[in-house]
Amino acid sequence: MVPPATRIQEKVFIPQDDHPHVNFIGLLIGPRGNTLKKTEKDTNCKIMIRGKGSVKDGKGRKDGQLLPGEDEILHALITGQNHESVKKCVDLIKTIIKQGVDAPEGENSLKKLQLRELAALNGTLRDEEIVRCRNCGSSEHKHWECPEQPNFTATLTCTKCGSSGHIAMDCTVTQQEITNILSAPPIQDSAKMDSEVGQNDD
Repeated sequence: MVPPATRIQEKVFIPQDDHPHVNFIGLLIGPRGNTLKKTEKDTNCKIMIRGKGSVKDGKGRKDGQLLPGEDEILHALITGQNHESVKKCVDLIKTIIKQGVDAPEGENSLKKLQLRELAALNGTLRDEEIVRCRNCGSSEHKHWECPEQPNFTATLTCTKCGSSGHIAMDCTVTQQEITNILSAPPIQDSAKMDSEVGQNDD
């Protein structure tokens, strides 16, 4: 018989009592659980938020008994297959907690990102909030990462001959050709030319 795979568990305590104004659970879980799911996927660990405040009022067990770990201090219980993945997960969770403590609500970059994601999921993200590539208009990348970079030489205009695609230093038109073009009589419009041709025929 194969013995069951060993699982490593570790707790990361969440300082909710020290920072009651910070919504640590919201930061850790993210919009529709996406932050938690991404952390679990990236570290190959299972994360459960447990302890006082982890269960909303009226959402506990029907028999009134406490859920496992509900009488403990608020914490994230991490379970993984090996020490490396558990340590990686612990570090990510500690980083999120530190961001929540160090950055006020309006300056927390993770919170801003989560609010944008939630607005996008709900279909309420305003178009001007979406940063678009200045080159192609895509919201998938920044303009300097654009795979459709414009041809720079096509935007150049020669100051010598007036053509596009090169600069004056590279211009192949001679000074004599430019003089001939400039001294040539202007082309008359076709109606005037037709009337002159008609008069000559008479």
